[in-house]
Amino acid sequence: MKKWIRNEDGITLVELLASIVLLSVVILLAGSVHIFGQTQFINQTESASQSNDLRYSMSVISKDVRKAESVTSDSQNTLIADDITYNWTAPVLYRNGEIISKQVGYFMPEVTEDKADITIESTSNRQGQTKKYQTTIYFRR
Repeated sequence: MKKWIRNEDGITLVELLASIVLLSVVILLAGSVHIFGQTQFINQTESASQSNDLRYSMSVISKDVRKAESVTSDSQNTLIADDITYNWTAPVLYRNGEIISKQVGYFMPEVTEDKADITIESTSNRQGQTKKYQTTIYFRR
C-alpha cells in the first residue's frame, strides 16, 4: 500500500469565511466606536461654542450697562445704555448694528429705576439643549 501524501498547505473555504466574518465584526465595532466619538466631539464643541457665545454677550452687555449713566429698555428686544444700543432680531444680537452673537434664541432686558435684569437664552440646533444666562445689575445713583 502506498501512502498518499497529503497536501495541507492551504486553508479551507470554511476557515476563510470564518476569518472574514470575524474581521468584519472587529471592523464594524471599531467603526461604530469611531462614529460615536465623532458625534460626541461635535456635540461638545457646539455646546462649548454656545456657552462661550452667550457668556461673551452677557459680559459685554454687563460692562456697558455698569459704565452707563442712563439705561433704558424701549421694548422687549432693545436695551439702550447711553449711546450703545443692543437690539435682538432672532437669532442675532446686535451692539450698535454690529453682530455680537448669532445664537441667541431669547433676549429680555427689563430696566427699572434701580436695576436692570438681563436674560439671554439659546437653544442648540443639534441637541435641543437650552442654555440660559441671567444677571441683575443694580444702579448706584
